[in-house]
Amino acid sequence: MDIFDKFFKKFAYKFPKGYPDMNNEQDILLLENILSELGINEGSVMNNSAKAINKIVSSPEGKQYNFKLQTAKNRLGNLDKISKDDFLNLLNSVYPNTSVTVHAPGEGPNKKPQGSSKFNMYEFNTEDGNVKIILSGGANEGEKYEQNFTNDLKSSAGTSLEDIENDNVRKLYQVLKINPETLSPNDIDFAGTAGTKRSLSFGKPENVGKIIADIVIKSNGKEYYISLKNISGHTFYNGGNVPFIVFDKDQNVVFDRSKYDNNEIIKNIFEIFNIDINKVVQGLNEYIQGEGEISNSFENAKISNPQALTNMLVSGFGYGYYYVKEKKDGISIVPLLTPEDAYKAIGDIKGAQIKYPNSETKSLTIKIPLESEIFGNVDCLIELRNTTGNVLPIALKIKTNK
Repeated sequence: MDIFDKFFKKFAYKFPKGYPDMNNEQDILLLENILSELGINEGSVMNNSAKAINKIVSSPEGKQYNFKLQTAKNRLGNLDKISKDDFLNLLNSVYPNTSVTVHAPGEGPNKKPQGSSKFNMYEFNTEDGNVKIILSGGANEGEKYEQNFTNDLKSSAGTSLEDIENDNVRKLYQVLKINPETLSPNDIDFAGTAGTKRSLSFGKPENVGKIIADIVIKSNGKEYYISLKNISGHTFYNGGNVPFIVFDKDQNVVFDRSKYDNNEIIKNIFEIFNIDINKVVQGLNEYIQGEGEISNSFENAKISNPQALTNMLVSGFGYGYYYVKEKKDGISIVPLLTPEDAYKAIGDIKGAQIKYPNSETKSLTIKIPLESEIFGNVDCLIELRNTTGNVLPIALKIKTNK
């Protein structure tokens, strides 16, 4: 009998359902009082979480999303169903330089009564103390795939390779040269510690395995970091807003030159491709007004610094992990374990094209054809657009078309 079983056996009679209903305000208050009397600070954690949630939803970044406050103080309704990565980026905007631990449903502290069997929990520390937020109603198809794959891995722990029915799980163990019979479910973690402080670089790539891993497998005295993508998952870098394209007091999109130096990476992207900021502003205003010339074609762009662009794209991939991608016929597994692997993933850049926003699209898209030693002929796409249904702020995403 674990500590939770003992707790509920002792205090079950105090709650109408025999356990605290986290959607019932009276149950929550009663639970906080019991914990406080026992000298346990979960009541404080709930209050800290409530403060953090209020700060998040009232921040300029948080207002771009459709969140809903819930009765349980540590829950935040995710009506837009934003992804785990987008929520981590939001947390990093509101709480810079904060390390966030993502707990899968039903794991670690993310267990009932104050956790969830369906949604991820985001744990971090603020000036008020420990915070544990459950982002409810937000699991998209990519996150469901990650969670299901993790559960399949856990279920296979302790089983011989020949007896594993899931072909993808068996293939992963074979490529990693891990004997699943030597594992227990505790050797397989979902998400682990998600350090949200990660930015692009024009220098050498960094070891980002621990930062971007969706799954961590502990075996043979080491940790194997897995970045997992479902069949529609193509983004390999997500983060950073364009600070110098803003609304004026009349809600017209304008270029604010005073903010041009506020994000060095974004500024350099604009300069590497010689992006016409005036055309971006004009296109976004036409999109808002629903009027103007429509062009769905790309125009050739001159790359001012090819090596800097290569380094930036390589830093987007980073290294120190296995890139696992769902395909129609199973999964592909790409070891990106060294800086050399990251450079091979990008390969040779074969030019660039730009499509500007217009009355039918709010996206600034840069298409970069690559000859990759790992992925073959593939287009790398740099997308600069708002992903929340609004026009601004413009966010950066980098992905491939395969």
